[in-house]
Amino acid sequence: MLSQKTRYTIRALQHLADHWQQGAVRLDAVAEAQNIPRKFLTVILAELVREGLVISHRGRDGGYELALPPVDIRYGDIIRLTRGSLALVPCASRNAHEHCTNCLPEVECRLRGLMLTLRDEMAAMLDRMTLADPIEVEPPFADDPAPALTD
Repeated sequence: MLSQKTRYTIRALQHLADHWQQGAVRLDAVAEAQNIPRKFLTVILAELVREGLVISHRGRDGGYELALPPVDIRYGDIIRLTRGSLALVPCASRNAHEHCTNCLPEVECRLRGLMLTLRDEMAAMLDRMTLADPIEVEPPFADDPAPALTD
């Protein structure tokens, strides 16, 4: 699952993308609209400024804006920046590969093969999607318990 930092980062960047070329957006406006704690958002935005994705403006009319057009910021890059990897298990990571503990040797592990395939498919999709792409809001799942499986 995505870390809280990654989720906050994506929501903050989506908010800035929604206000692309409308001037700087105040930190408090982003925090309130996206339900992100102000202190945490300050740290996230400072990191995004250092990475060159966001521009910070000081002063009375200060705030933050994207440094690049939304079409040039891909979700895959955002997740890699904040999480380090798109893989669900360490042995399937392309950039931060680690051997799994308490597992089979990698040459024998079919779970690793599955996770590599999943990681590659997910990476391809996330690397196609940018902050400029429309994303529909999905209704919440029903509160009803899942139907029982039958034979």
